[in-house]
Amino acid sequence: MADAGRVPLPRTFWWFLAAGAVSWLGDGVIVVGFPLLAASLHASPVGIAAVVVSERLAPMLLALPLGALADRWNARRTAAATNVAQAALFSGAAALVAAGHLGLAGLIVVAFAANALGTLFSCATGALLADVVRPEHFASANTWLRASNALIAYVVGPGVGGLLYATGRQLPLLVDACSFVAAAGVLAVLRTPGQRQRPARADRRRFLDETLDGIRIALSSGTFRVMTIFQCVMVAAQAGSVAAIVVLGTRVVGLSKAGFGWSLAAGNIAAVAVMLSLPRLRTLRASSTVVLSICLGAVGELLIGLAHSGPQISVGLAMDGASALIVGVTLGTVRLRLVPREQLGRMTGGFQAMVYGAGAAGTMIGGLLAGLSGRAPYLTCATVYTLMALTMGRWIKALDAESGPVGLPEKKVPGQAVATPAASGAPAGAAASQAAAESAVAGD
Repeated sequence: MADAGRVPLPRTFWWFLAAGAVSWLGDGVIVVGFPLLAASLHASPVGIAAVVVSERLAPMLLALPLGALADRWNARRTAAATNVAQAALFSGAAALVAAGHLGLAGLIVVAFAANALGTLFSCATGALLADVVRPEHFASANTWLRASNALIAYVVGPGVGGLLYATGRQLPLLVDACSFVAAAGVLAVLRTPGQRQRPARADRRRFLDETLDGIRIALSSGTFRVMTIFQCVMVAAQAGSVAAIVVLGTRVVGLSKAGFGWSLAAGNIAAVAVMLSLPRLRTLRASSTVVLSICLGAVGELLIGLAHSGPQISVGLAMDGASALIVGVTLGTVRLRLVPREQLGRMTGGFQAMVYGAGAAGTMIGGLLAGLSGRAPYLTCATVYTLMALTMGRWIKALDAESGPVGLPEKKVPGQAVATPAASGAPAGAAASQAAAESAVAGD
C-alpha cells in the first residue's frame, strides 16, 4: 500500500483527527460508564447485559439507513449536528441520574440512542474525509485514525470513565456531553473547500434502494466480496477470543483483577506501537500486507491460548491487536480507493452492519467455547487465522487490482459493480482530485 510518506498530511486532517479524538474519548468513557451505571441501579447480570446488547444493536440495525442518509446530507454538518445531539442526550441523562430518575429501562434507551448517533457520526465522517485527504495520503490517514481510536476509545476512555464514576455517577455522562460539544465545535469551523454538493432531489433513488446499496457495495465484485468475507471471518474469530479473555486471565492464568487490567492495557498500547513501528508494510502489496498480518495475529492468538502469565497475555494481545489494526487500515484503504465519493456513507454503513453482525456471532461462539475450556477460543482463533492465510491467499491477490473505481450506478439498476474510468486515477465523483480515508470503526 504505497503512500506519500514524505509529504505531510494537510493541517485540515489534524483538525479532523482532533474532532474524532474528542468524540472517541466520550465513546470510551461510556464503555465502562453504562455497565457501572446499570450495576448501581441494582440490575441483575441480565439487565447489565441488556445495556451492553442495546449498544451493539444500534449499528447492526441502523448502519445501512444511516449510511444512506450520510450520502444525502452535508457530511460536515451532519457530523457536527450528531455531536450536538449526543451532547444533549448525555446532558439530559446526567440530570436524570443526579435526580435519581433514570432507571434501567431509561438507561437502555439512552445507550441505544447514543450508539445510533455514533453510527451516523461514523458514516458521515467516513464520507467527510473525502474532502480532507488526498488519494496519496490514504494509508497514512487511516493509520493515524485507527491508532488514535484504539488508544483513546479502548485504553484512555475506559480508564477515565472508571475514575469519573468513582467520583460521581453522573460525571461520565457530563464529561461525554462536554466532549461532544468540543468535537462539534471543531467540525463546525473545519474548512473543506472540496466538499461535495448535496445531491439534487432529481438525482436520488428511492431511499430503500439507497439503503440496500450498503450491502450491494460490500458484495458487489470479486474484490469486495473477498474483503467482506475475510474481514467478517477475522472479526468473528477475534470477537470470540475477546469475549472469553476475562475467563482466561482470572480463572485459567490466575491473575488478580488489577493484574488482568494492566495486562489488557499493556497489550492494547503495545498493539498500536507495533502497528506504528512497521511503516514499511505500507510499501508492500495489499495482499502481502494482509497475509503477513493474519500470520502475526495467528501467532498472537496462539501465545494467548498458551499463556501462563500476564506478560505473555500482553505480548499475544499486542500481536493480535496489531494484526487487526493493520488489516483494517489496508482493507479500508483499498475500499476507499475503489468506491466513488458519493457512495462512501453507504459503503461505511454496509461494512459496519456486516462486521458488527459477525462480531455478535463470534462473541456467542467464543462464550460457548470458553465453557468447554478457557483456552479453546484462542487456539480456535489461531487455527482459523492459519487456515485463512493458507486458503485465501489466491483470492486476496485481487486486492492488488486498484486501477479504477468500483461502485453502484446512481441512475441505473443497482447491484452491479461498475468500473468507470477515472481522470488521473482518482475515484469517480471525488471533488478536486480528492478522495476518502476511512475513520476507525470498532468493532472492525
